[in-house]
Amino acid sequence: MILQPAYHRPVLVDEVIRWMALRDGGTYCDCTMGGAGHLTAMLRSSNTARFIGIDCDPDAVAYSRPQVKKFAGRCSIFEDNFVNLDLILNRLHVPCLDGMLLDLGISYHQVTTPARGFSFERDGPLLMRMSPGYTPLSDRLQSASLPEVVRVLKEYGDVRNYRRLGRAIIDSRTDLKTTGDLRRLIENHVPRRFLKKNLHKVFQALRIWTNDELTNLRRGLATAFRRLCREGRMLVISYHSGEDRIVKHYFRDLRAKGQLRLLSKKAIKPSDAEVLANPSARSAKLRVVEKCACC
Repeated sequence: MILQPAYHRPVLVDEVIRWMALRDGGTYCDCTMGGAGHLTAMLRSSNTARFIGIDCDPDAVAYSRPQVKKFAGRCSIFEDNFVNLDLILNRLHVPCLDGMLLDLGISYHQVTTPARGFSFERDGPLLMRMSPGYTPLSDRLQSASLPEVVRVLKEYGDVRNYRRLGRAIIDSRTDLKTTGDLRRLIENHVPRRFLKKNLHKVFQALRIWTNDELTNLRRGLATAFRRLCREGRMLVISYHSGEDRIVKHYFRDLRAKGQLRLLSKKAIKPSDAEVLANPSARSAKLRVVEKCACC
């Protein structure tokens, strides 16, 4: 039976607990907290470890604060982007972290809230932003060039007929105010048999662009690894080939320099049972590394 969560159903929870290898007295950070699913699971799995939860989405922060309140002050919550991890740790006087998690997916709440403008299945304003600090997609399109939109569709979504769709988006951008407007434009330019897959790809690509997700990922990985303690672990869950490629290559480069160990040679994927219960877990990939003691 497929269960629908109130806010979000986290993926690979058992695997995160196992590979994080929580230590008594250690300090850990969920850098993309969402609805605090992974965070509360880690809190329940430890007695004295301290945690930090970060998310740039004010809805996620508002939902998560009550979830962690019962854990006797062992968790601090911040509404911020994980690229600012340095500032947060300095504020808390935390020199380094024993472990950190980056879950790069979007939440069930974001997708199913029409006012957020993430879903082609629910009509709402064409916002698609994780945080109020980002420019709404409808506004960003007004100043975008054709080459930029074409590149976004190709590189972030592997979209079929990306040139034709990019031109259509630019030509119609003054009329694109809602997710329904964008969906109808795509329907007019994609054969019916390819429609649903391309709706997913176009909306995904434009969401990644709107929130600078891949740029933030590159910056965030570098900051996170620098603030990882010796023999500390970093876990990254990705859902998109572009994200996973960045993570895989970054870890591979650091391994070649002798700065980390890959704890799993291949990406860890959800079990068939988890995918059956939570279909959104299907594309999840977990990579786990440990910082070398010499760094």
